[in-house]
Amino acid sequence: MSDEDLTSATGELELRAARVGMVFVLLVCAGFAVIGLCLLAGDGLVQMLGIALLVFFGAVGIPTALWRLIRPSVEVRVDPTRGVWIRELGGWTPWSDIVSVGRGKVESRPVVELHLTEGGTVRVPPTVARRPQEVFAILSREHSRARAR
Repeated sequence: MSDEDLTSATGELELRAARVGMVFVLLVCAGFAVIGLCLLAGDGLVQMLGIALLVFFGAVGIPTALWRLIRPSVEVRVDPTRGVWIRELGGWTPWSDIVSVGRGKVESRPVVELHLTEGGTVRVPPTVARRPQEVFAILSREHSRARAR
């Protein structure tokens, strides 16, 4: 998938959540919903537990997981003028606040880091549907372009 495929109408680059995790969540919800169905045959507390499992995992978990599979959320936005938006932070980090784009590790997994002027570091969520090397290349390129302006 090229960068052009991910660009929205406003010129922003959108990195969406990976679907692999949601497939796992969907399978877990389906499993617990089946267990809930089996527990409905019991009586008393066992039957109530079956109803609770069906409601939580069957009526809430499965539709939510399906929705997230069909329409994965935007985790990161990269805009040439505004900077980087990370869903977990809930706001834009302007290019002027980003000193450099680097690589790091969290629990031996590679992550992309934004080093800020205030001395802090913001990590790009590892849940995006792109490899860390690709995310690093995209952010480094856009950071260089923003610095050149």
